[in-house]
Amino acid sequence: YVILHGYRKKLLSASKFIHDKNLNKLEIEVNFLTVLKSNMNIFFPGAEIGTSANLLYHILWMVPFTLTSQFPSTFQMQQLFHENYEHNRKGYIQDLHNSKIHAAITLHPNKRPAYQYRLHNYMLSRKISELRYRTIQLHRESALMSKLSNSEVSKEDQQLGVMPSFNHFQPRERDEVIEWEFLTGKLLYSASENQPPRQNINSILRTALDDTVLQVMEMINENAKSRGRLIDFKEIQYGYRRVDPMHGVEYILDLLLLYKRHKGRKLTVPVRRHAYLQQLFSKPFFREIEELDVNTLVESINSDTQSFSFISNSLKILSSFQGAKEMGGHSEKKIHILVPLIGRYDIFLRFMENFENTCLIPKQNVKLVIILFSKDSGQDSSKHIELIQEYQNKYPKAEMTLIPMKGEFSRGLGLEMGSSQFDNDTLLLFCDVDLIFRGDFLQRCRDNTIQGQQVYYPIIFSQYDPKVTYGGNPPPDDDFAFSKKTGFWRDYGYGITCIYKSDLLGAGGFDTSIQGWGLEDVDLYNKVILSGLRPFRSQEVGVVHIFHPVHCDPNLDPKQYKMCLGSKASTFASTMQLAELWLEKHLGVRYNRTLS
Repeated sequence: YVILHGYRKKLLSASKFIHDKNLNKLEIEVNFLTVLKSNMNIFFPGAEIGTSANLLYHILWMVPFTLTSQFPSTFQMQQLFHENYEHNRKGYIQDLHNSKIHAAITLHPNKRPAYQYRLHNYMLSRKISELRYRTIQLHRESALMSKLSNSEVSKEDQQLGVMPSFNHFQPRERDEVIEWEFLTGKLLYSASENQPPRQNINSILRTALDDTVLQVMEMINENAKSRGRLIDFKEIQYGYRRVDPMHGVEYILDLLLLYKRHKGRKLTVPVRRHAYLQQLFSKPFFREIEELDVNTLVESINSDTQSFSFISNSLKILSSFQGAKEMGGHSEKKIHILVPLIGRYDIFLRFMENFENTCLIPKQNVKLVIILFSKDSGQDSSKHIELIQEYQNKYPKAEMTLIPMKGEFSRGLGLEMGSSQFDNDTLLLFCDVDLIFRGDFLQRCRDNTIQGQQVYYPIIFSQYDPKVTYGGNPPPDDDFAFSKKTGFWRDYGYGITCIYKSDLLGAGGFDTSIQGWGLEDVDLYNKVILSGLRPFRSQEVGVVHIFHPVHCDPNLDPKQYKMCLGSKASTFASTMQLAELWLEKHLGVRYNRTLS
């Protein structure tokens, strides 16, 4: 890649001048230098003869031109000398995964060192990819030669020298089948238990798809000039993707392309093609045998030399992080657990038993706040008050508070009221009475919540109906049993939240006008994103949502009612088990999962 500045536009005008002269092949062969020399005062006014001669040789070197081939057209010259003038970009190229970038011999403007380093880094990464691909090709050739010579194939050649195929892994049972993910131009649909059923294609997958399509188009257009046609990529109509952990990433893509014929009768037509692709894993180049002892490394560097003090100072940061990992991070930060509630005494009794085992007996640094809604009579809350008093008498040093509220239940209003009791540096945990949790979850709540920067939104595991799951048999005693059969990750729920009071206020707080079930958590989640805070989402193995029958009030807002019905439908059982029950009922025999 050559970066040109002063002569760039002049070279383009020179090529356009010769092209507009309509010179035939023989005239170009004989008179190319003569034409340029005679018009040097037009292209490069004030240039000396020596400079002109050197410049002509530079032109001949840079332009893909020989005396026996056709001179490039103006359009081709524009592709070779890539212009990147965009408003307020100042030479920054957003998308480097671009065929125009790869085909160009110059990029302009590209004057800022940071942009030049970025471009250089990208070109080196491309070179690394090409070399690793060449390595795989050599392993394939080596494996083939070993077979032809009846010699033993090395273990490395067996792993890296396999030819592309979708049949490397042969499942023995249906549960072992690696499922495909369906994708469109913008969305990804997944049946995996740790993935949302539908999500936007993230930047990592988007980059991988763009790079894959770019390589496909380069292979298709490898001999485009001799064939007199060019094929451009338009879009991905749809596709499938899956990851074979032992071999690589596999794609089936339906591509919409533009066929452009420039020999003979010019023609441009849209075409569709299926591409079956496999991106194989290559040899790993790094493996960490044992955990790095940062403290020992810092002491070793300090004792050897003082010239690397900047490395030592950087490693001290890692050392403190390692210490935090060992000590449990912000272990002394108090968590204020807020639980809005109306009725449901039996469920509340189970919650308090779990709270006693998890927090009261181990003396966790927490404070429990129950926001208890009740109707005008107040009779439905008397048992709850008595239960709280029993625990307060049993654990007099524990911090437990009950805030009574009158009127219709509103989760957002209750959490807003509860959080208003504390100062801005308070760490809040918005909880539900249907949950049971363990102590490790509380520590992750502390570690993953950063005041002014990050809010922790755990993805919790929700149990299916045990009557359906276990067919009337008693469920196991362990509620923390994670499998496709027992439950699912509630990736659409944002109700369980760890957030600082100051960040809650900065985001705008809850919408207290929302009554009844749902929507208040989604509203707050959107506010958190818009406020500039970073939501941290991950599966949380320390929390389980215990199954309970869902009742959806028809008088709810239509949007809330629809969400409630969707949540209710998702709690019956897994789609696979429901399908098996349906087949068993209609076929009249027990459905054999393995043989099917």
